[in-house]
Amino acid sequence: MFNESNQLPYEYERDLDAWTCAWYDAAVARNFVRSPYHPDAATVRRLQAYFHVGLLPAEAAEACFGIKH
Repeated sequence: MFNESNQLPYEYERDLDAWTCAWYDAAVARNFVRSPYHPDAATVRRLQAYFHVGLLPAEAAEACFGIKH
């Protein structure tokens, strides 16, 4: 588990960055967002959680922007 500091391990940061780029591409491809898109703080926290639990970027785009039941 991470400590309470704002420092992320470099490998985690690199993986999260690559995953986020893939998430963005998936969201644009599915017409959930248009470029340029700037997520708010709540969306960023949600994305970090989706990454942490192991969702694929396309799954996270659907979870973030898809129809909620």
